Amino acid sequence: MESYLSFFDFTTNYYFVIGGFFLSYLIYRILQSILSDNNFMQTIYRPRGHTWRSIECNKSLPYNIYCTVCSKLMLPLVGLFCECCAVSACKKCNRVLDKKIRCKQITWPSNKPFFHHWVNIGTASGKSGDSNEHLKKLFCSWCQRTKIVEENSNIDNEQCDFNKYKKIIIPPTCVQVDKGSICNIKSLPDDDWEPLIILANRKSGSSRSDEVLSIFRGLLNPIQVVDISSISPESVIKWLPERCRLLVAGGDGTVAWVLNALQAASHVRASVGILPMGTGNDLSRVLGWGPGCSSLLDAHSIIKSIHIAEEQPLDRWKITITPKRGRLRRGRGERVLHAYNYASVGVDAQVALDFHRARAQFLYCFANRTLNYIAYLFLGMGRAIDDGGCQGLERRLRLFLDDQREPLPLPPLQALVALNIPSWGAGVHLWSSRYFVVIPYCKTSSRARRAVSLRPSESS
Repeated sequence: MESYLSFFDFTTNYYFVIGGFFLSYLIYRILQSILSDNNFMQTIYRPRGHTWRSIECNKSLPYNIYCTVCSKLMLPLVGLFCECCAVSACKKCNRVLDKKIRCKQITWPSNKPFFHHWVNIGTASGKSGDSNEHLKKLFCSWCQRTKIVEENSNIDNEQCDFNKYKKIIIPPTCVQVDKGSICNIKSLPDDDWEPLIILANRKSGSSRSDEVLSIFRGLLNPIQVVDISSISPESVIKWLPERCRLLVAGGDGTVAWVLNALQAASHVRASVGILPMGTGNDLSRVLGWGPGCSSLLDAHSIIKSIHIAEEQPLDRWKITITPKRGRLRRGRGERVLHAYNYASVGVDAQVALDFHRARAQFLYCFANRTLNYIAYLFLGMGRAIDDGGCQGLERRLRLFLDDQREPLPLPPLQALVALNIPSWGAGVHLWSSRYFVVIPYCKTSSRARRAVSLRPSESS
């Protein structure tokens, strides 16, 4: 009895220390977010009006250092620019521009010509004979062209051809809207047209998906850049064209979420690339996209990598969970899941569940990838002390391979993992580790529908 109480006290004190540590760290992160200028914190895209960012942000568009309304030089503390169309204004005048200048139109009548969306990004001085001539520098937020024209020149009747990104942009003339919602995308009569769709999850481990949303809205049609923490992939896939490429900015869970949505949409033939924004990023490591994204995101180079990437088939595992029925033959029905990385039963699955519950809390919105690693470390240590009932798991599991009638003999274990890729737990290669027992199994059903992923080209 005394030994049981001492173990209980030790476990209680352990979790008390861990809870205090995380609470202290979260308070530090909250204060840091409030006191520092984090320009990518939770800016919501506005379909009407402009979506403003600080001019200190990482951006893919040029902008005017002078306010469009009052013409004053904008300091970093007061300067704003629209992440979609690149128009700029100070904090005192930005609301005026919402009513005065339109942002990029996501839809346009197909029977009308589509013109450039010119934005003034600066002024220049030139000489014509003996008189000085004031010029202005314009930028089209659709085709990315710049043009220097006279102050009072009229160029509103020039049609836009979308220039270098015309193969990946969804033109506004192709977007059909019904009651404020996108209902269909008309395909262009061009075999090389393969629009790029950006799906970013703000809740992923690195907390940088908001930056991804911002830098791509200026280069593409804003409807092509989706925050799936507020709009589900299932809703987006309903209006996707028949052929496209998807870039998923998130972790392994986000990628699996998108692949599951695609699996249910037989009308869409899409290949998926990854911008690793999660904690482990095992699938990204295996497919060649790396363990994480670079510190400075360049939207143009990312688009180039996606364009030249090679398609790679990816096996999809179907897992059927059949609950045990009680004496009254009542119970839940079968549950079908799909796995792309691995499926696990045991202590590591319990740690993943603990982490999932922790990140659902309100304060976790101030977390980052480093905190996730620390959380996994301490949660794993906690389960090593208190295994959650996973000790002696081999006595409660029966493992059958193929059509074998007899179960496979299992060694003493606390977890059983079925791997689809050679990476587990943020890059651990189990085959080269002496702490794990590996059972090779390579049979793949030819009837299973595979997902189509993208692997970076060796030349990139």
